[in-house]
Amino acid sequence: MRVERVKGDYIKPEIIDLEDGTGCLFRLHETDVSEDGAEKLADLLTAQAKCWAPRPPGSVGPVIPVQWNRLPDLPDPFAIGVDDGPDAITYTVDASLLSQRAADYLGRLDTERSPYWQRVPEGYHDDGAEDAE
Repeated sequence: MRVERVKGDYIKPEIIDLEDGTGCLFRLHETDVSEDGAEKLADLLTAQAKCWAPRPPGSVGPVIPVQWNRLPDLPDPFAIGVDDGPDAITYTVDASLLSQRAADYLGRLDTERSPYWQRVPEGYHDDGAEDAE
């Protein structure tokens, strides 16, 4: 997973699936994510992606609500994290890393995308397995 800080005129946050199938590009305006936040977000999203895989074409699943919570003054290593529960996904980030506008927008985008993804067992991506749980 990659996170790109876009400079210049404001753009809304975007999540772009990479054509080679290796992940997604999160494009956020520089006013929405700090430099440190972009790096931490990329690391978290990369780890989180190991739990998910695209559903087969034409297949959709349930909508999983995704929320991004911003909290002030979270100490490292707790500045960013995720609770990936069975019925919801909640990201928690230090408020200095991500704007409220981006947090709200990413929550909507992730929720809209959720029916097209499925949870996969640990090691799914490592051994080339094709069947999800």
